[in-house]
Amino acid sequence: MGGIGIVNNPRARRNQRDPEIARHLRNVLDSDGELVDASTPDELERAVERFRAARIDVLGVNGGDGTGHCVLSAFARAYGRDPLPRLLLLRGGAMNTVARAHAIRGSPERILRRVLARLRVSLPLRTVERDLLRVEADAGPARFGFIFGTGVVVRFLDAYYRSRRPSPATAAALLFRAAASAVANGRFAASLVQRERLRIATDGDEWPDASYLTLVAASVPEIGLGFRVFARCDEQPGFFHAVGVHGAPLQVVRALPRLRRGRPWRRRIAQDEVARELVLEGDAPRFTVDGELYAAARVVRVTTGPGIELVLP
Repeated sequence: MGGIGIVNNPRARRNQRDPEIARHLRNVLDSDGELVDASTPDELERAVERFRAARIDVLGVNGGDGTGHCVLSAFARAYGRDPLPRLLLLRGGAMNTVARAHAIRGSPERILRRVLARLRVSLPLRTVERDLLRVEADAGPARFGFIFGTGVVVRFLDAYYRSRRPSPATAAALLFRAAASAVANGRFAASLVQRERLRIATDGDEWPDASYLTLVAASVPEIGLGFRVFARCDEQPGFFHAVGVHGAPLQVVRALPRLRRGRPWRRRIAQDEVARELVLEGDAPRFTVDGELYAAARVVRVTTGPGIELVLP
């Protein structure tokens, strides 16, 4: 049967602001696919069953990074070893980091129109291959996404979600505030940069003992706001880029301009490795996968997950 199956999250920021987006997308799709609303786990499971039975070629996600993470986790668990459908990110949320990292721009309707314009004249879709991260906390269920983080990243997201209007502008303002606070040795920076004692290993090799501001890993180059901190993510197929930041906050602030350009991490600031497995052990570490927040009792294991093709409109 094939076609495009779109999972629409009515609770995503853009959809809440304009509830008519789903109707517009259905009109654009016409007979080339189907859109299903899913704002609860049960609704998402039904969408997975429906689209898998239909053997969709392209999985569209109308939501942000968090919606994409939840949808991909459900599909990856259901598909197991079978290849996942190609992924089309429609930028319907407050955070669209993965889409921005691949220069996907425009409204959900405009993105969908560009893809359908190619399909309707039998032109091949432009795609890029990525590996998902598989994240397991203690004995919990596997979660799948593109970006993992602890420490400062989690506390930054806490502050971001507390803001009344989450958006790229809000995130940029928070980053500027954090950098200025670090320079002034202020309270806001101090609330973000509490160090964590973590025991870390990549592919079985133990890292030197250190307290970390953050431990991050990704299979995409950007962490957000255009910062290409995972420049080595494409270095080897089937591997991801892991970075443990142990430098002083001011050192990190001074390094931000070069990190934004994708320049290499300096050893006095961070340890970075290309790996297939990352294991961290700490005292109830909190972590994020694509902007969603979780907690572990003791151990988190990140491995290379299934591959997926991202559609580039």
